[in-house]
Amino acid sequence: MKKCKYCQTEIDSKAKICPHCKKKQGKPKWLIALIVIVVIIIIVSVAGGNEENAKEGNVSNGDNKPTEKFTYEVTKQYADEYGMSYYIEGSVKNNKDKDYSYVQIEFVCYDADGNNLGTAIDNTNNLLGNQTWKFKAMAMFSDAETVDHCDYHEITSW
Repeated sequence: MKKCKYCQTEIDSKAKICPHCKKKQGKPKWLIALIVIVVIIIIVSVAGGNEENAKEGNVSNGDNKPTEKFTYEVTKQYADEYGMSYYIEGSVKNNKDKDYSYVQIEFVCYDADGNNLGTAIDNTNNLLGNQTWKFKAMAMFSDAETVDHCDYHEITSW
């Protein structure tokens, strides 16, 4: 048993509508507010990570040639057997001694006319210094077979 959140009458715990006041028993407002706050925190964290990456930039390796934080290689691209998903497989190498708690690789996919069809992404947690991550970026399309090519966009990390 639970109480109706509107009239406080005891109702069956599985009831979706209160039989007394006839009001729908939806999610509590505090839960919706909590979800909104969590989404905002995630967005701010991602934006903060991008600022940190922009500030860090490339580091000289002593001979005035920049050393990239990451290098990547694409080994395979294909639409799934149902034509609903498009996959890009490969590897990302962390070229630094620094450990990253989050790394994401992103590709933008286009059709033969150059129209942007969407984004293929994959991410991982805890990519350690000098470690290689094997990624499988995925994009969902209504017709993945229309993908002509996907261009590397960026690697985000923090």
